[in-house]
Amino acid sequence: MDSQLQDSTIKKIFREHFEGKVPIVKYGIEKKEFISIIKKELSIITGFEILDLSGYKYQEKNDNDDEICHFEIISSSKYYRNQGFELTFNDTNHLSIETRYWTKSPVYHLEQIYTLVDKMKQEYKRLEKNYLKREAVRLKEQKINDLKHRAITARIKEIAKEDKFRFYIEEYPKQVKLIIYLGKAEEMEIDIPYDKFQETLQNLRTTIQTILALRGLGITFQIRSYPPRYYDEPTWESYDE
Repeated sequence: MDSQLQDSTIKKIFREHFEGKVPIVKYGIEKKEFISIIKKELSIITGFEILDLSGYKYQEKNDNDDEICHFEIISSSKYYRNQGFELTFNDTNHLSIETRYWTKSPVYHLEQIYTLVDKMKQEYKRLEKNYLKREAVRLKEQKINDLKHRAITARIKEIAKEDKFRFYIEEYPKQVKLIIYLGKAEEMEIDIPYDKFQETLQNLRTTIQTILALRGLGITFQIRSYPPRYYDEPTWESYDE
């Protein structure tokens, strides 16, 4: 995992960190001087990196480039990339912090910019903790599903050997799909959910025998047919393998 923070996370950070009544306001030459001061300060604060986008081919040159500060906050998490921001003045001369995806917030105090790196560290720590919790649950579920998959596969092979049919298995996050060979360009599918695999396996052989018997009488039941020219022959597993 190596991704940018989600827009909803940035909005949360802005909402919690940039609080105040009146945004910072600058006019005329004050804007360039103010941005220059900010750049100097951020260049010496650990965790910030000032970006020079003047040579970037997608960055248009504007007359007010000196009134904009592009910077990144270095990620303190191994799961997320650095986060880019832009400090600029809006049409009403209010200082605003923005992301490349148009998430923005007014800046009310200069200190809010300098302490943003600390806020980001807190957020990275929170996100990493939640991610590790989810990953632990996912790995546990995967381990359980792997055991269920082996049990399902073993039972299917037993039934296939007893009733002599060809098959192959497709594995999905929440189920196993058993595909039974009926004939050229003709097959039968049976879904076996992991959360109901014991009940399904108990009745699986009877189900297969019943469906095959119905087919023998000319009755189809969950059978897919494809024109041979559109059909790619899978690698069927034989019952005696």
